[in-house]
Amino acid sequence: MVRNDPRRVTAQVDGALICAEYSEQTGQLCLRQDGTLLREWFPPHSWMAIASVAGARHWGTRPSDDDLIALLHNELALLRTS
Repeated sequence: MVRNDPRRVTAQVDGALICAEYSEQTGQLCLRQDGTLLREWFPPHSWMAIASVAGARHWGTRPSDDDLIALLHNELALLRTS
């Protein structure tokens, strides 16, 4: 069954609220900081981004909260080095 509402996880990092949000209906994946869009992916790129941190579980099309948290931490590490 496809979820109508996006799956969302948040983390507090260096005083900022960071959120990863995934819509099963559209496959859109967003990373936001304090509500401001930092990154946005659409299929198949969103699926590959999730699968790259989560492994082959669900092939990135149905991420769990743990998958999104892993993506969130991975992207924050990339943002810090750029």
